Amino acid sequence: MPTRFQNIVNGRPTPARASGDRAVLNPSTGETIVEVADSSPADVADAVAAADAAFPGWSRLTPAGRHKVLTRLADALEDNAADVVDLEVANAGKPVSAFRDEEFPDCVDGIRLSAAAGRSLTANASGEYLDGVTSSFRREPIGVVGAITPWNYPLLQAIAKIVPALAVGNTMVIKPSELTPLSTVRFVEIANEILPPGVLNVVMGDGPGAGAALTADPRVGVVSFTGSVAGGRAVAVAAAQGLRKSVMELGGNAPAVVFADADIPRAARLLAASALFNTGQECMASSRILVEESAHDELVAGLKAELENVRLGDARDEATTLGPMISQKQLDRALGLLDRRSGTAEVLTGGKRPESDGFFLEPTLITGLRQDDELVQTEVFAPVVTVQPFRGEEQALAMANGTPYGLSASVWSSDTGRTARFARDLRAGMVWVNEHLLFGPDCAVNGFGESGFGIENGLMGATEFTRLKHVLTSHH
Repeated sequence: MPTRFQNIVNGRPTPARASGDRAVLNPSTGETIVEVADSSPADVADAVAAADAAFPGWSRLTPAGRHKVLTRLADALEDNAADVVDLEVANAGKPVSAFRDEEFPDCVDGIRLSAAAGRSLTANASGEYLDGVTSSFRREPIGVVGAITPWNYPLLQAIAKIVPALAVGNTMVIKPSELTPLSTVRFVEIANEILPPGVLNVVMGDGPGAGAALTADPRVGVVSFTGSVAGGRAVAVAAAQGLRKSVMELGGNAPAVVFADADIPRAARLLAASALFNTGQECMASSRILVEESAHDELVAGLKAELENVRLGDARDEATTLGPMISQKQLDRALGLLDRRSGTAEVLTGGKRPESDGFFLEPTLITGLRQDDELVQTEVFAPVVTVQPFRGEEQALAMANGTPYGLSASVWSSDTGRTARFARDLRAGMVWVNEHLLFGPDCAVNGFGESGFGIENGLMGATEFTRLKHVLTSHH
């Protein structure tokens, strides 16, 4: 087993107590890249202990001191770009051109942005709110952060949790998904060439094992989780039992509401691209499209042409525009949803698994669905696009808000009054107007409903890793 794919605890590669019992696969081929050990509760406890011991020294650095250390991470990641890109493309099945040219630059930029967060924290103004007493307010780090990241954005989500939490003075133990740990472990290895020992630790393993041990440890002051609704519930309950804070970025089922007065060809092009980004394994993907009846056929024709114009293949091939799904389990789940579609549903293109050793699914377009159909109510998390017609604003809004999720949404129209009304009334933490899936490190993410709670990204995301202290000083 390569050293880099061991846990990293207290600044050093650290073997887990088990050995070589979990295969990490390349989803483009189904082949094993490397075998890694599942961390035991004792392994997790060692990592938390290291983070806990490192907290006093790291938290007492000035914000400028932490910023100076963390900005070196961005340069270090850029210096190791080829290695990190190769790992993520192979392990997560991301088309190399998309990850290298779009996602990786956001990872680097995200470090630079978040590294400065500790120098920009805000609180109430100091003043005499009581006679003879001056109140001042401090934003302080919480302590050890337990971070659990998903398989669809291994490096991006790791950075979105690690850097803001460290910038405001916390230390961390991060557990990446057991399906895609490699780029995160490599990043933590790079970071530990710069950070003091124990400030950032990584343990590998699954949710019921390492994840549960991390969230249950009473020394973990806040848990930051990105993943499924079911996983988020389990993590939130564990944190709540210890009366500890949690930040949840969970699933989504983003509606894209397209009116007939929108630029339909442009909408078709952009919605198809955002629906297929990362093979549709994106919680804000435009996979649920609602269109005004009079524009239905034009939009469907445009979407169909776009979906049939992709290049499906090995993620390492520069010509590939649509990679594999992450695992056989996720592929089977998507195929099951397609197989159980209602009798009114019509598959206009795709819907099948091509002959391949990898976990591929053809880009799929479905019409004729009802609002209560499983494919509409469920986050499909695959290259599957559904299209439903509507007759007016009231029906469109009811359909858009008619799922348990509330992560993101978009509205497409040339009527600015209409788009303003929908931006107000769509129950989603992020709303795009005449766009979809525009995103960057500055853009705060905030889920409504079953899409979670708490904020990630930007200065507001860093503030989630702090607590407010009120200091009252007598004038006597």
